Amino acid sequence: MKYVLFIGSRVGFEALNLLVEKNCKIQYVFIEKEHEHEHEKYYQKSIDKCKELNLNYSVNSNQNEVIEILNQTLNKGHSIHYIMSFGYRRMIPESVVAMADIAAFGTHFSPLPRYRGFAPLNWVLINGETETAVNLFYLDKEVDNGDIVERESVSIDYDDDINTLFEKCIVTFRDVMRRAIPKLEKGRFETIKQDNEKATYTCARNPEDGLINWEWKSTQIYNFTRALTYPFPGAFSFINGNKVFIWSCEEYDTPKYEGRVFGKVIKIIKDKGVVVLCGDGAILIKDVQLENGERQTADKVIKSIRLTLG
Repeated sequence: MKYVLFIGSRVGFEALNLLVEKNCKIQYVFIEKEHEHEHEKYYQKSIDKCKELNLNYSVNSNQNEVIEILNQTLNKGHSIHYIMSFGYRRMIPESVVAMADIAAFGTHFSPLPRYRGFAPLNWVLINGETETAVNLFYLDKEVDNGDIVERESVSIDYDDDINTLFEKCIVTFRDVMRRAIPKLEKGRFETIKQDNEKATYTCARNPEDGLINWEWKSTQIYNFTRALTYPFPGAFSFINGNKVFIWSCEEYDTPKYEGRVFGKVIKIIKDKGVVVLCGDGAILIKDVQLENGERQTADKVIKSIRLTLG
């Protein structure tokens, strides 16, 4: 079978390697660059892999360029059996999907039909979910709603952050793809239809969306912080007007406060961090970083119990 790939980020790079590992015939690779605010960038690794294997590729092609390239491929008599999208953030146009002789597939790391759309792993952590899933599904004109070809659940532990959860999903993604590829090569696979009545959707996230509201409960702040930690832009607050990123924290038991000020520092623990009151309970802020500063424990930055974060 012959494949055209649309790839971006770590997921796309992993998919490219898996298809190469299984000796799949790759006709063309469309590579999407990460956004500038993203700390980790895999597009160059994908470019290097394509060069190493002498695969045809392009970077950040627009819709018209994609259609022109694929029409040239077809006009040369080359078949396109599968179009596959992995970590690619733009919708694949219906006209492109229709060029696949058999099917067009994508992947999504969420408990579909819930969490269709942007940043699903960040959102499942923010919302305190205990399970997500890795799905290989048909591309459709609507976002993430196609029939599922392969699926495997992934547990979310209380101690997971976005990094450990993503690594769990990558391991599962490899398993899902290694099961799916032999079926695709034979052209024989079963599907599961999504229940659209149970569908939910997510918003795209921007760096400025990481502002902590200290009126939230401690569990909400913990989930928010672990969902946005490095290499994502990070949860943040302000100290005397200075922006401070909070890279790690944990819920912290305190006595009952009847005189409660949200965001008030109530305890400083040497070489460990500071305790801050929130809407219900408290948070031990551990690793922080002032804008343009170095990452360090919060007690090195916050030195007074008279401070209130906001």
